[in-house]
Amino acid sequence: MSKPEAAPKVVRIIGRLVSGPARNACLLHEELRGDFETRLICGSPCSGEHDMAYLLSSEQDVYRLAEMSREISWSDLKALFKLWRILRREKPQILHTHTAKAGALGRVAGWLAGVPVLIHTYHGHVFHGYFSRRKTGFFLAIERLLAKITTRIVAISESQRGELSLKYAIGPAEKITVVQNGFRFPEFSLQQRNEARRQFGYQPHEFVLVWAGRMAPVKDVRLLAEVVRGAHAIGSPARFLVVGDGEERPALEELISGCDNVRLLGWQKEMDLIWQAADAAILTSRNEGTPTALIEAMAVGLPFISTDVGGVRDLAAGKCIRLAAELGLKAENGYLTPPRHDALLHAIEEMTGNRSQSRQMGERGRQFVRERFAAHRLVNDMRQLYFELLGRRTQTTLHPDESSSKETSPVVVA
Repeated sequence: MSKPEAAPKVVRIIGRLVSGPARNACLLHEELRGDFETRLICGSPCSGEHDMAYLLSSEQDVYRLAEMSREISWSDLKALFKLWRILRREKPQILHTHTAKAGALGRVAGWLAGVPVLIHTYHGHVFHGYFSRRKTGFFLAIERLLAKITTRIVAISESQRGELSLKYAIGPAEKITVVQNGFRFPEFSLQQRNEARRQFGYQPHEFVLVWAGRMAPVKDVRLLAEVVRGAHAIGSPARFLVVGDGEERPALEELISGCDNVRLLGWQKEMDLIWQAADAAILTSRNEGTPTALIEAMAVGLPFISTDVGGVRDLAAGKCIRLAAELGLKAENGYLTPPRHDALLHAIEEMTGNRSQSRQMGERGRQFVRERFAAHRLVNDMRQLYFELLGRRTQTTLHPDESSSKETSPVVVA
């Protein structure tokens, strides 16, 4: 009798267990155990960040590297050595890295350790909105070199794939596979919504917008402050719940001083009560991959208002209509605006002035994300990619409604 073939081993590396990439990495680490031996390596959160290890069922098969932090420092060399040593010991068939720092150190360590398959996922990128032109050019040069030793690059949207291959010339398009993010979606009832609004003290006429994210420069909390102040000045029924923490929080607190239409909730482990109380999501970023906050909002039936940056355009459902006076685009599930407070305020006034339309947008968004961003779809797509790169074929039986949806409808601007 032949000996059963051992499951291939996958080592996954992520810089820190924070924000959207952590949800993706933890989900794959947990859900792919039936087909692969999985290991997870993660670094340490920065000041103001909160570790999301609660997404893991246990710390089994998890390595923690304190030296792998966000900022570039001499400790990166120590982290590189430790990664190489772990990979030499684990001998994985696949190394999959997530986020920029982990992608750089991990792929170099994997290449030195002789790992056969190297994969890197760009959850976003640092080529716009983060650094000076000179520093950005330096990082671009590094990423182009790293792409040469990478077996496959994973983009989380079609627009990001285009940016990586055409705009930034990281690697050829045929080396880049699109695998959209996946999430487990909650269900809320009208009774829960009413109770959540009661707990926050909101009245029926008030329109609650949630901003959620790291308070870093790329998220542009100063633009958010302009919107809050503008809504306050005109007596808008808009109210803002701001979720998150980070280096830009003191600046935001100073800029919104005196505004009674906003609450800063800080970092939150659970978002359910907040989304239940909300009428819409708002995003003011200068750059994004595929923003988790907007997907979570749409999953519970909320429309969105966002700056038209990065992969946000891929979240626009159906045909987009161009608004007057360069105020942006109106999609079937939300508004995409230029990074100006007047454009964002116009979208807010459109939503607060037509609640029925806003609810219709929210329902369209719910349909959109549940078709494209379900957790089982992400797990299945990644499983297929791993076996493809290992040169093996697999037959995966899907539930009737678990169809893969790598293709997304193009956005048409009228």
